[in-house]
Amino acid sequence: MLARHWAVFWVCMGAVFLITLDATLQPLALVSIGESFGASRPSTVWVLSAFSISLATFVVAAGRLADRTGRRQMFLVGLALYVLGSVGGWLAPELWVLVFCRAAQGAGAAFVMPASLGLILAVWPANDQTRAITTWTAVGGVAGALAPTLGGLLIDVWSWRAAYVLNVAIGVPSFLAARALLTETERKVASRLPDFVGALLVAASLGMLTLSLVQGRTWGWSDGRIIAAFALAAVLLPLIRHRILGHPAPIVEPRLLKLRTYRRALFIAIAIPSFLFPFFVMMVQYLEQVWDYRPLRAGLALLPFPAAATLASVLAGRLSRRFDERTIAVAAMATTTVAVVWLRLVPGPDPAYWTAFFIPILLGGIGGWGMGLPMINAIGARDLDNETYSLGMGVLSTARQVGALTGLAVAFGLLGNVSDAQLFDRFQQIWTVLVVLSVLGVFVALSLPRRTIPQRTSWE
Repeated sequence: MLARHWAVFWVCMGAVFLITLDATLQPLALVSIGESFGASRPSTVWVLSAFSISLATFVVAAGRLADRTGRRQMFLVGLALYVLGSVGGWLAPELWVLVFCRAAQGAGAAFVMPASLGLILAVWPANDQTRAITTWTAVGGVAGALAPTLGGLLIDVWSWRAAYVLNVAIGVPSFLAARALLTETERKVASRLPDFVGALLVAASLGMLTLSLVQGRTWGWSDGRIIAAFALAAVLLPLIRHRILGHPAPIVEPRLLKLRTYRRALFIAIAIPSFLFPFFVMMVQYLEQVWDYRPLRAGLALLPFPAAATLASVLAGRLSRRFDERTIAVAAMATTTVAVVWLRLVPGPDPAYWTAFFIPILLGGIGGWGMGLPMINAIGARDLDNETYSLGMGVLSTARQVGALTGLAVAFGLLGNVSDAQLFDRFQQIWTVLVVLSVLGVFVALSLPRRTIPQRTSWE
């Protein structure tokens, strides 16, 4: 009979697998979604942005609420919301409906992801919890590795709606199993309700910033709508700061910002994903829009990326025993910079996968995604204790989403709604911007403080 802690683990991992799989395959569906709704290229980025805005907005509040009301309850609420969003996405008659459903999925993911690990650790043997965390991470890596091929196959054989049908097919049994098996964790009923007003202000500011960056080139930077969106995004910032400083359970704990290393980790958590996420997404768009790859072929072409990222993340963990996180982060950013420079200089308008695209896909998986992103958490965790760890990790997750969201908005804004004949030139502009951002990422990594590493005589 399966031990209870393993049973809880696999029930929770069903939801984590679902969310990770869906998030990784969505970029493959953007071209098909645009064609299905007759939408412009910049408009399709909202399928990704709505999810990121919602996840960034609610992940900290969800963690606080889970402590207050119980992780099982929040896990079930989040998974139900994710499945309902998937049903809505499956049936969406218009792009704006799909975008709304993606926002619902992002909110659901914000509740599920932190609660899942908390539920697992609550029943896991105390002397073996590192194993639970690493296996939890590995399952997400497997989902990411399967997503390009499975997603491409589903989109090719059926349509982009198949991705949402798959969510429902996995999500409903996962919900029923979780409802039957999971038990509630301890509730901190004395804790205060999170600042949902502050969270909504963050969502509004991010939404206006995204709108201005995505549509600025298409509408014109002097267009009244763009100026108004920029102005509103800026005006909301002092209000957000007021909520952070004045609310008893704010979206960002002010005391965290007093920690020197953590402040730098927050900055790098925004800076590095601002080019890593558009790097991956725009590779997909290049393959499908410039080289006319079908989704399945594009998914197979991208398969080395998550595979390399998974293996590199394991290597990064081992390297961290010999080298400090700053050294690994700098090496990771330098590797990714080489990949982006390659994309800028080598690929042409005619398909040449093995000579022009395979190397940057491999380097991008090894560098930024496999070794860089894990180091953000490791660096951020240096200043955190048991009391602030969960909240601090939640804020770092929000920072990553903000960086990714901004980078994607800039990339799709540069792409614009141009003719097919102009696509190659627009992608050249995008690669140029990503080269600049990646070089800045190297300098940001260099600014991080070092950590003293004990002398070792052999690999452990």
